[in-house]
Amino acid sequence: MEFSPTAATLPGIAAGLGLVRTHGLLGLRSLELPLLQAASAAHGGGAGGGGGQEIRPGAVETLLRDAVETLGGGDLQTAAAYTFGLTQGAREWAAQDRRRRAAGVFRVSTDRFRKHHEKLVLAETAEAVLSLCAARGAAGGSAAAPARAAGPAPLGPLPLDVVLGGTKARITVHTGPIEFVTGVDVLVSSENTYLEMSRTFRPTTSGALRRAAARQNAAGGIVDDVLARELHDWLVRFAAPGLPVAPGTVVATSAGELASQGVRRIYHAATVMPRSDGGYDTTPAVVTKAVRQVFEEAAVERDGFAPPLTSLCLPVLGAGRGGLAPAASLRAMLAAIGPALAERPYWEVHLAVRRPEVARVVLDVLAEYRPMTAAHAQAAPAGRPEHARTADGRPED
Repeated sequence: MEFSPTAATLPGIAAGLGLVRTHGLLGLRSLELPLLQAASAAHGGGAGGGGGQEIRPGAVETLLRDAVETLGGGDLQTAAAYTFGLTQGAREWAAQDRRRRAAGVFRVSTDRFRKHHEKLVLAETAEAVLSLCAARGAAGGSAAAPARAAGPAPLGPLPLDVVLGGTKARITVHTGPIEFVTGVDVLVSSENTYLEMSRTFRPTTSGALRRAAARQNAAGGIVDDVLARELHDWLVRFAAPGLPVAPGTVVATSAGELASQGVRRIYHAATVMPRSDGGYDTTPAVVTKAVRQVFEEAAVERDGFAPPLTSLCLPVLGAGRGGLAPAASLRAMLAAIGPALAERPYWEVHLAVRRPEVARVVLDVLAEYRPMTAAHAQAAPAGRPEHARTADGRPED
């Protein structure tokens, strides 16, 4: 099968890893693991998913060993090695024996490990698999994913000149997780209206930023959940924990450990409203309001830092859990970005897009806002203004 290393494949990879945990390495040959097999091909273990050629035996185990090796040592890596039977002599251990030994690494009961730590091990290993495949693909070493007709989205950063409501601006697009962005003052996270961040093992912008900003001990355990703690403190001071804030509310916190990569603030935008069935809702108007509030908060905080804040990076708000189409979400964001830059042109604006297929949509939308070149002007109908655009900056039809 064709394999695209994006966050959308994370649940499938984690599910495959769960089967490996249950059946062990000795069961690899008999298990149906299409995503892990395709990922192993992308990593270099076979001819490539979708190419019709046989994947080298043991390729999934090789990928798994390489992924666990990237977990940074400490208890997390050791527990992962026991979980999958990668440690010397553990290859033939039963699943319950591997779980018992892994739980001992964290000094918790097997039941506690099963309910919490094991999920974290599977999630972290799945992300490691994804990172290995993405790195190999970026280096041109993967034959797993044939080129699409529209062409691959660049990994970025890719600066693009646009015109928003008559204001010329530059927006830099990063294809990849926002927590990997460096040298940008403010990163924006999408939260629900209760300002409850995603769990650290969830493949969401909120969960990833929470994990990346947390202070951890040498074993990889979280000793200070910085962002969640500061959000709770804000709720205690200015709102009421357990009650929702107004959609579009933006709360600023420190960057925690992300300060090591040049990030100075995290802005939490309440853009999605929980439903009783466990899903979420949002609207383009809420997205526009949230982005407007991001720039207002940044303007208030800007001069309180030395040097002043000058750059912001946003995800495509509401296009994940909120259910908005990425194109609709981005246009709602641009409706606020244009006026903000018209008033304060010193801001550098970045967009971080986790999934390449969404990045292609983002680039298509931004192409609609590109400045009209001399060639375009000559081709325009007589009597039409060179930069004829709608109120929100989009080209007129």
